[in-house]
Amino acid sequence: MSDFSLLQAKIGYSFKDETLLARALTHSSASTDNYERLEFLGDSLVNYVVSDILYRESALEAGEMSKTRASMVSKEPLSFLSDELGFSAACRRKNCALSVKMKCDLYEAVTAAICLDGGIREAVDFVQRTIRTLPFRAKDYKSELKELCEKHRWSYHAPNTVSVTKKGQVFTVEVYVDGKSVGVGKGGSIRAAENEACKPGLAKISEG
Repeated sequence: MSDFSLLQAKIGYSFKDETLLARALTHSSASTDNYERLEFLGDSLVNYVVSDILYRESALEAGEMSKTRASMVSKEPLSFLSDELGFSAACRRKNCALSVKMKCDLYEAVTAAICLDGGIREAVDFVQRTIRTLPFRAKDYKSELKELCEKHRWSYHAPNTVSVTKKGQVFTVEVYVDGKSVGVGKGGSIRAAENEACKPGLAKISEG
């Protein structure tokens, strides 16, 4: 079996059963004992973890979270992680080029292998550690602006109003920093509208 010690050190997890890792890094061109079934499980695990991150750490509405999640778990960012973590270099295959899709599959397969070897908590921790290194993240303008206000001891105020349209409730939030209006935002929830209002506020403060 290959020596996976360096790879395991890089991902921050040591396998009790290294045959799982070997399978996760084996393409169907090299063996019938390959990563395809692991990739199926890993896909769901990665989607769950990214959904949880977006729900807890962003002020995006459901539709916006879906779009952001799709960008974070698409082939390009996950294939990037496979390159960075050494999965691409370690992949066992025969007479085929390593495509972007294959690299994406490797990341998902390794995630599943970690889950089967050490439990779902280890798999969740692995995805959280690695996915956060990507530039494909939702912007939480509200948190950034409030951090600035706390740093400079500015007051932060965000009153809201609500109107009803054919599509449902629309919230309007105006954000004030030290008594001055810095942005207005609209959204299907107060949280989403406030986040939109904070976006121009951050830009104004940065320019000023």
